[in-house]
Amino acid sequence: MMDSIFRKANAQTLDYIFPQHCVLCGSIVSAVSWSPAPLCASCERTLEFIRGPRCKHCGRELISELEYCMDCRNLQTSLTHIIPIFNFRGNAASLIHAFKTGQRISLARYFAYRISMLDELVGNISSSICLVPVPPRPEKLKSGQFDQVGTIAESLIEYGFHHKKMLLRLSGSSQQKFLDRAGRLKNASLSYTLLSEKKIMERIILLDDVCTTGATLEACARLLMQNGNEVAGAIVLAAD
Repeated sequence: MMDSIFRKANAQTLDYIFPQHCVLCGSIVSAVSWSPAPLCASCERTLEFIRGPRCKHCGRELISELEYCMDCRNLQTSLTHIIPIFNFRGNAASLIHAFKTGQRISLARYFAYRISMLDELVGNISSSICLVPVPPRPEKLKSGQFDQVGTIAESLIEYGFHHKKMLLRLSGSSQQKFLDRAGRLKNASLSYTLLSEKKIMERIILLDDVCTTGATLEACARLLMQNGNEVAGAIVLAAD
């Protein structure tokens, strides 16, 4: 209790001396639930959250469809459920760009906060669920960039989640953004391997940043399932 009070008082002192400025509007960030992430409450309300009915597979908003969107209706996949928080556009895309390209590491605290509030996870924070982050390209880390997804996984520890690094991305793999879905799935299948063949008992939820076709998540899920693991779904920051 005293430790919590001390940390809160210390954080307030630091905020007074070194105030955080919102990455979207530049204003000083007052007390928010996701401190010290540099995002003000006003800009947070402008983010493009996915609301309303979702596709049962990709998690995107349904407009006139029922249960599944047109892209997923006849799709045969091993991974059955993806949960994105945002649509990858507008201020949500700008926030993710600030995190990934702008290297604003402290935004991981905000994304962890939002993941912890997903209705699909509330009440399921226990040892029976293990988050598995999708790893970055080794070349990215060697260039001095940080592991964004791994950093979010670390931030989620504060909210009662635990994670395990079970996947490795191989050097020299092509970037997914230059390929179509078939090419992405083939490339992803050749780009990842298991760090260990040891099966875990918990249900696995994959964690990634942006999902476009779902090929990376599908390839990672297949790898884990082939080793006898149960993959319950995936969480991503945004659907593109």
